[in-house]
Amino acid sequence: MDTMPSIIVKLKHAVIRQVQLPQGDLSIGRRPSHALVLEDAAVSADHASIFTVGQDSFLKDLDSTNGTYINNRRTRKHHLKPGDEIVIGKYTLLYQDHDMAPVTTPQPAAFDDAALFVLSGFNSGKRIELTSTVTHLGMAGQSAALLSRTGDRYTLMIGPDAAHVAYNGKSVAPGGQVLTSGDIIEVGDTRLQFYQH
Repeated sequence: MDTMPSIIVKLKHAVIRQVQLPQGDLSIGRRPSHALVLEDAAVSADHASIFTVGQDSFLKDLDSTNGTYINNRRTRKHHLKPGDEIVIGKYTLLYQDHDMAPVTTPQPAAFDDAALFVLSGFNSGKRIELTSTVTHLGMAGQSAALLSRTGDRYTLMIGPDAAHVAYNGKSVAPGGQVLTSGDIIEVGDTRLQFYQH
């Protein structure tokens, strides 16, 4: 007997729930009427859907503001394969084609598992790997903001050439702001999302 495909929903490395994918459509978004509600400001009211036929599932982004990422690439439509990681806001959805007990022990974040996704502005859609101790953000030759890494923690700080720098729509404190996966950063006209696996 075939088992139904499912997704494991994770937030900050912690498994929240496992969802069996029904035949037909499973809607995802911030609106309470969706089958899978993700409560995060970076998630659109109507964000995405997963359509399942037999053992095959297809993800579709519903013109969301901040996009849907599969295996670190912004995607509009995708035929899901076992092991695919879907990132929507602060949430990670792990697709599998069988039932599996949720993993209870989160894996520690590795340095090379942190990145910035450019949501809008110059280089929109680009992924920026955070591999340095300090990463400067801003136009070439300028440092409007910077990300400082200490261990597996990343802190957003205002740089010497700062214009408009914001964190989740708020001003950045003088001492900096420690980031969590899914946070939205604004530097000038550019919006970025921090992601840490």
